Amino acid sequence: MTDSNGDQRRTRRRAVRSVGPPADESAAPGVTSIPAEPAKAGVPVRAASSGPGSDRVPTPDDAVVADAGTIDPGTAADAETGTAATVETADNKTADVETVELGKTTSTSAIEPDASPADTTESKSRRGVGRILAFAAAAVLVLALVVGAGLSVVKARSIDARDERRTEFVQTARQAALNLTTIRADSAKQDIDRILAVASGQFKSEFDGRVDPFLNVVQQAKIVSNGEVVEAALESDDVDSAQVLVAVKQTLTNAGQEGPQTRLYRFRITVSRGDAGLTASKVEFVG
Repeated sequence: MTDSNGDQRRTRRRAVRSVGPPADESAAPGVTSIPAEPAKAGVPVRAASSGPGSDRVPTPDDAVVADAGTIDPGTAADAETGTAATVETADNKTADVETVELGKTTSTSAIEPDASPADTTESKSRRGVGRILAFAAAAVLVLALVVGAGLSVVKARSIDARDERRTEFVQTARQAALNLTTIRADSAKQDIDRILAVASGQFKSEFDGRVDPFLNVVQQAKIVSNGEVVEAALESDDVDSAQVLVAVKQTLTNAGQEGPQTRLYRFRITVSRGDAGLTASKVEFVG
């Protein structure tokens, strides 16, 4: 009897750890396993018989089956409740995680408007830089226009000054050639003085040494000559001198010839600028 009770206690301890017979016992020959059904309190659970209508003597193993079948419904309900609570807790944690993540997203979305002032400041700064660059470009453009206009004015004035200077050179050469080819016996002295008035340098030196002989020839032959400038052109020039080609037609009469004579001359006259102004410094005959 004592051995039997000890076996039952040991069997009950194993039954409490897991529902149903152990794996080694379920595989015992001649024993058919029946799924455990919830038993009502105070109602014994009978072990399955090996055959219909068979009566057999209860054994300690029957107590094991009975004990396994008489599990307290409250314990099973508690186990199910604990499992459900565990699942629910896990679900709640998942929901909490999702809620936290949504909260983070919401917080991030709420923070984003706070960054707009910085973006606005940066945008204003960029617009300010753009305006400064636009003003600078406009200033440079205006400055370029002013400088260009100034250069144009200076260039125009330079061109005008050059044209005026060339005109003066040509006019001086024309006057020198006209004085040389226009002379009369009754006004020879005044005519020679007029030639010397626009002469300088080599030309003046050569003519000064021949004034008296020339005056005597003009007066004795009663020469009357009239010069006419046909054409004059600037050959070369710089700031203080120029070479001018002058074509002159001279009409000459004297006491020893009948009727007037016409002569054509071509001169290369060098005009120089000095203290007395523009003068003919050299006169050459060009064939």
